[in-house]
Amino acid sequence: MKENTSLKILRVRHGLSQEEMAKKLTMSRQAYAKIENGQGDGNITFWSKVQRTFNISSTEMWDLINDKPKERAQV
Repeated sequence: MKENTSLKILRVRHGLSQEEMAKKLTMSRQAYAKIENGQGDGNITFWSKVQRTFNISSTEMWDLINDKPKERAQV
């Protein structure tokens, strides 16, 4: 697996550390870091929390899951 650059961009654009992002998503920093660093994919619950927390449309969410950072420029 490769690093999820789009997820990292989302986090950084909101000015959050991995620890802060994990707290927003009610998970451990270690679990969040594994997903961001490509050591895990995240389950439906994880991606649903990301979508709700950051008010992301379904289309944008699909791009985020599939790691298309160029299409996430407006985040």
